[in-house]
Amino acid sequence: MKIILPSLILSILLFIAHAYVLSSIVFLFFVFCLFFFRDPGRISVEPGNVLLSPADGKIMEIGERMEKEFINDTMKRISIFMSPADVHVNRAPCEGRIVRTFHRPGEFALAFRKDIDKDNERNYILIEHHNDRLLLVQIAGFLARRIISYVKEGDHVNRGDRVGMIAFGSRVDIYFPNNYETMVELHQKVKAGITPLAQKKGET
Repeated sequence: MKIILPSLILSILLFIAHAYVLSSIVFLFFVFCLFFFRDPGRISVEPGNVLLSPADGKIMEIGERMEKEFINDTMKRISIFMSPADVHVNRAPCEGRIVRTFHRPGEFALAFRKDIDKDNERNYILIEHHNDRLLLVQIAGFLARRIISYVKEGDHVNRGDRVGMIAFGSRVDIYFPNNYETMVELHQKVKAGITPLAQKKGET
């Protein structure tokens, strides 16, 4: 994001120097950065007991997994693939306290492969929501070479708050308790901070 303004300035200077081809190339790069790093406002009208999608993209997996490292329990997991065309800012699915964050180096395999949650570079964000714990996993992809976290342990987040971003194509997994009912389908397009992802059973 720090390269956006300098690229615009460089484009103007090249134009003044009559280096029109280079100026055009740098300007196109500036426009691309504006598009990729866009961060539109999001407001949800969903009830407070609904978990919202933490990422823009497409649902690529819905299932149950044993999460041993941070929760040590069988959880529901939804995986969201974020293409380079999606907004790459990630948002809190619920209100709560950040219990733990942890960054793990790794590979940069294609983000739509199912096994990259064990091999690729990733960042973990554990959220305590009332008596529940939810885990967000930001996973770098083939083009994504940087995961940025906006939160630290002890922070309080509101539902829909920005918690981080991943640059240039990636994936986000969310683990949540089995007493939540999934509200999305496989291959469905979702938007961070807007699309309802799951709702606690027995609550409306």
